[in-house]
Amino acid sequence: MYTLIEEASKVLRTPPAPFDFESREDAKEIEKTLSESMDKFGGIGLSANQVGLDARVFVMRTQDGNKAFFNPEITKISQETDLLKEGCLSFPDIYLMIKRPRVCEMKYQDADGNEHSTMLDGVGARCAQHEIDHLNGIVFLQRASKLKLERALKSRPKERKRRIEYEKRQAIAQYIQQLQSNKDSEHVDGESVEESDSLSSNAQAS
Repeated sequence: MYTLIEEASKVLRTPPAPFDFESREDAKEIEKTLSESMDKFGGIGLSANQVGLDARVFVMRTQDGNKAFFNPEITKISQETDLLKEGCLSFPDIYLMIKRPRVCEMKYQDADGNEHSTMLDGVGARCAQHEIDHLNGIVFLQRASKLKLERALKSRPKERKRRIEYEKRQAIAQYIQQLQSNKDSEHVDGESVEESDSLSSNAQAS
């Protein structure tokens, strides 16, 4: 499992090297571990340099599950744009309104080195553009105006408090659910024991 590097690290602002399929044999391992790390961190996308890997690859949650995109490049973008709130695993508790093209075309290689091209729209297009920004050494803070960034930084402590409270509620809910699950399991086991004893008694009586 990978860990996120510090937000002040120069690695986040340095484009990683292209992934060379001829000299490297760890593409599928990177895909697996990067995907597991993304799920652990609770993200919908994660680029290699966010965890300190020098490789041009990111993973993203898709309708078909988590998927890795090696050596991705945006080849076309739509004129139509969306202005939506974005966050980033590398900069927790900072949210910014970012304008991006609504639709984009991306070429990439899969974990076997095969080349593909795909059209993305909505959340998928936004996520891919965000992650490719990472791979180009650009963090989403650079996409916002100075005024918006100052406001977001000022709100960061409040957002952090809100996140911590949410995580506490989630932890309590999961704990209660686990207790209920254990209680239901014990109840079923108890019924099974009683039924077994009854069957045994009937067998002896006959």
